[in-house]
Amino acid sequence: MRRIAMATAALAVAGAGLAVVTGTAAAAPVDASLGCRLYFSDAGTGTSPTTWADTFTLSQSPASPAAGQTVTVTLAAVAGVTNGPVPLNAGDVPVRVTVALGGAQTGTVTLDQAAYPAAAKAAGVPLGPISATGTYTATAAGTVTLVVRQVAFANTTATTYCSASGDRDHKAAPVDTPVTASAVVTPGPSGSASPSASASASASPSASASASASASPSASASGTEAATPAETFGPASVTMKCKTLSTIRDWTATHTLTMSPANPGYGANVTVTYTFDNGGKNGPAPIAAGDLKPTATVKLSGAQSGTVKLTGPAYGSIAAQATVPGATLTGQFVASTPGVVTLTVADILFDHPQVDTECNKGSDPVTSPADTTIVARFTVKSTPATPSEVTGEALPKTGDGGILPVILLWGTALLLTGVGALVVLPRRARRRIVLE
Repeated sequence: MRRIAMATAALAVAGAGLAVVTGTAAAAPVDASLGCRLYFSDAGTGTSPTTWADTFTLSQSPASPAAGQTVTVTLAAVAGVTNGPVPLNAGDVPVRVTVALGGAQTGTVTLDQAAYPAAAKAAGVPLGPISATGTYTATAAGTVTLVVRQVAFANTTATTYCSASGDRDHKAAPVDTPVTASAVVTPGPSGSASPSASASASASPSASASASASASPSASASGTEAATPAETFGPASVTMKCKTLSTIRDWTATHTLTMSPANPGYGANVTVTYTFDNGGKNGPAPIAAGDLKPTATVKLSGAQSGTVKLTGPAYGSIAAQATVPGATLTGQFVASTPGVVTLTVADILFDHPQVDTECNKGSDPVTSPADTTIVARFTVKSTPATPSEVTGEALPKTGDGGILPVILLWGTALLLTGVGALVVLPRRARRRIVLE
């Protein structure tokens, strides 16, 4: 049986107005609204349409850059969103803003604030000011326009996405907001523009420890990144720890982690595939057909954060002391933000009705789990996904009975009242099947 833990910061959110420094003028605060939806586990098409109103200021430094200079962009909001009935820890809801560049230069800039809220917050209080920053390189002299494309409050289990006002799938199909700004870029010292007119997205602060934040390719002048090959993992041998009841032992197998499509536009439905060639040795009791099912959790970091649940078909009957066969596990997510996305296998669970075996790189895989070294990366382009990239059926939902619908309904009700929620369901008692 599996644990179910769903934490929601159900954010009643609305829009962002922007003003930008032109020449040496200071940015002016702007009041505006965005349409938003809530996405449980960063999946689906969103629920509970809401609006978030605040006072926003967009500034850049230097205020009037020359071609070739690195420009720091900062988006600030005065009040922030209001917390729900459960306290939040500092950093539970990172903020990510995607700004599109146009005019003399095209591409996108990603602004991040990892530590949001900045401190622990009690229930029912504003989460506090927002200050998200990112950088781009001014590459072409002339007027550069900035347009807010998307704002995300990236709680790993209940992310809120916002774009232009109105109700739609704000994660997979964001619409550029009518809030725009502009800045004049002067010629560089040579009097000409840099040969590479691209926007450079900042590295996400939520990248996992095993991910390389410097591996991000930059966007091209057309906003269609060069076709950088995806960095898949394996096939390669990896050893990790597995725990069954109180027994911990090594498990060595050949692992592969891939994704498809590997260089899509934003809004694409991406399939993650993870395989291993053996599942270790069964214990002294046979396993009935259909009783053992492999699952895995993959963490997303970099341009997008969250988790993806992978599942594989249930095994047939397995004799006592026999080697558990290998498996192919798959899961899907929507690549919602341009940039480099890192996939890290965090945990493998051999799920059984009575007892489970849990495997990862922790010294104790259950009480002190750690991400594995199975890591892959791919680039999401700053242009919309093609129709073929956004098609594809969602994987069947898994879970225990009617628990998930109840959570969704409760989360919806809370969101409509403009509050956040934290739901933690207790892990059911279970025995573990011995794989050795």
